[in-house]
Amino acid sequence: MEDVPRTTDGSWRVLREAFGDRRKYVAHAVRRATSQVDRWLVPPPSPGNPDSSGDINPLDFMISIFRACERENAREAMDWLCRQFGGRFVPQDGGRGDGRLFRELNEAEPHLKVLLKELRSCANPPPGVVAAHLDEAYVIITSYLMDVKEKKR
Repeated sequence: MEDVPRTTDGSWRVLREAFGDRRKYVAHAVRRATSQVDRWLVPPPSPGNPDSSGDINPLDFMISIFRACERENAREAMDWLCRQFGGRFVPQDGGRGDGRLFRELNEAEPHLKVLLKELRSCANPPPGVVAAHLDEAYVIITSYLMDVKEKKR
């Protein structure tokens, strides 16, 4: 089993920005002391900064969980998490490592059909869900068009 890092660079900054001036509300919402939440908003101790008072934060926990899971299971969990906010998890490159979501548009067809089926199944889908599906379709199509343009060069 590979070693899963306990912290990621900058996750504390992301949380600090997201919490803004609502850290007490966040602490209450997650049933933690405000001092614990405050420790999430500074970098945890590291070899370069051993005296830091920060602590491993929930984003780091989630990343560790996803990295420890089988790749496909982690994607399902990430997709579920994204859906809680009206989005979808779409791997940047479909797992191929080439930076493109799909190499050919026919690879995207089943994915686009699933999006269409989901939209049709909702009598009155929330605007955020529709926007997320449109964004995803845009990424799929523009990825393909960029590949076509590069092939013509």
